[in-house]
Amino acid sequence: MLGKLIYYETKAFGRIMLPLYAAALAFSLFMGLGLRIIPADLLEGLPYILMFMIYTFLILAVMIMTGVLSVTRFYNNLLGREGYLMFSLPTGTLSLIGSKVISVLIWSALSGLAALLTVILCGLGAGGMYFLREIPSLFRFLAEWKDLPSALALTGTTLVFLAVTAAASIVRIYAAIAIGHQFNGHRIAWSVVAYIAFQIIETMIGSLFGLFAHSMSPFETWVESFSRFFEAETVSAMLLVEWWAVLGSAVFIVIFGLLTWFLLDRRLNLE
Repeated sequence: MLGKLIYYETKAFGRIMLPLYAAALAFSLFMGLGLRIIPADLLEGLPYILMFMIYTFLILAVMIMTGVLSVTRFYNNLLGREGYLMFSLPTGTLSLIGSKVISVLIWSALSGLAALLTVILCGLGAGGMYFLREIPSLFRFLAEWKDLPSALALTGTTLVFLAVTAAASIVRIYAAIAIGHQFNGHRIAWSVVAYIAFQIIETMIGSLFGLFAHSMSPFETWVESFSRFFEAETVSAMLLVEWWAVLGSAVFIVIFGLLTWFLLDRRLNLE
């Protein structure tokens, strides 16, 4: 059932996000071709500024709409009128919440990938065959790079870190919305208050943990190693820091997830 929920959730996202992706990708290619074909004197000033502003607007629209849909889909689908139907499905509350979180993570990753592809398409349009000819050189550089295994390990850990911290942020928002929905009036305002309170509590816990880590580990050596970014000891230190951050985010995912489950499963207050 979880798979079906994710399928329909991603399908609902796709109806809005896919046209935005197509518009951003098409315009990035158009902008790159314009930079290559149109004479530079014609692009100076307002035309260049307008192209850059439209490109920036499209990228921001993709990112903002991903966040807006993640909130509105949860609120309307589970806590609005649609909630009567959703909670009558033969599945548990955790599956309903999990499908929302997983779908948002999928579309957040797709949005980041779409933004990266816009840069590639713009470069391809502006550079043409020169851009393509440089790709083998990039692969040769990576093959000869002695620190490639450490860099790949750091990259993989960073992706895990981004995914887990994003999931923690999503569940935090859902928990705040669930708390705000316990009130009969001003639910959005109470949700904002709950979210701010969560942020303050997390900051306090993070500060206390930072002080503890500083007193119990050679923190100064980590800071010093950051100045030599891709050296072995730096990668090791950054991996350690990121895995600690992943662990902390995972703890908050469990806490906020259980809180959201409890409020939706035991104290549901539909409109």
